[in-house]
Amino acid sequence: MVAAPTARPHPKGHVMNPETSMKIRRLMFATDFSPCSQEALAHARYLATELGAEVNVVHVFERPFFIEAGVSHRLQLRHDVDQWIQEAKDEAKRRLESLANELRIKGLTVTVAFREGIPFVEILKEADEWRADLIVMGTHGRTGVAHALIGSVAERVVERAPCAVLTVRPAQASPGKPASE
Repeated sequence: MVAAPTARPHPKGHVMNPETSMKIRRLMFATDFSPCSQEALAHARYLATELGAEVNVVHVFERPFFIEAGVSHRLQLRHDVDQWIQEAKDEAKRRLESLANELRIKGLTVTVAFREGIPFVEILKEADEWRADLIVMGTHGRTGVAHALIGSVAERVVERAPCAVLTVRPAQASPGKPASE
């Protein structure tokens, strides 16, 4: 005999009722534009289509860290770096809108969010503010030293998310064999 599902507390203090909390109406897809993210996009598109969910496509731009080489060239270097960063942001925004248009062509209702900061922090903020029911994102499948040094955005999102998270490993990754970077 299977016990009836019972309401359980949500991390933010809400009460989650299993009979109503599993409705996925707002699906958030987080992308870094990697091939792994493209694989996760296929899952997000399928789920959103099957569930009739609205989609929020999110990209977080993480400003690169630079150490200026010398005092005499600081102003020129700063201008060049700032110009390069602005061009990188503009390109990311174009790619984000292109992904959103791919989903719109499939008949989905799509919004976009371009955020700046630490990726896992901004993904969590966006999920909370947008009231996502599900986050879909890729994972690069790092293990060992690379995982210890770099960490995992997906892992941190899974640990702290205000909703369910679906992570998608790269197709070429298999148990015991991490995906190549």
